[in-house]
Amino acid sequence: MNDQTLWDLITTERVPIDDLVAAVDAYLADPTIRNHPLGSAYRIDLAAAVAKHLRERPTATPANSDEPSRRIEVRSALLLARPIRLDRPEP
Repeated sequence: MNDQTLWDLITTERVPIDDLVAAVDAYLADPTIRNHPLGSAYRIDLAAAVAKHLRERPTATPANSDEPSRRIEVRSALLLARPIRLDRPEP
């Protein structure tokens, strides 16, 4: 099991920051996305990551809030999530 958060993977440059931006965009376009690539060695369940974050934070931004607020909330959820490492090695 992977114990590293997406934040850990980004700060150690194993996942590009642009992949976080793409993941946020993808979730905002379709909040049911389950299997989203991160770099060449990871995947993340966007829907589950955001749902878990919202359950754990009762003060989370409501779904009907403005787009910048939702974007920040989704970004926070994804940075705290633990992506799944694929079997192939990192580049």
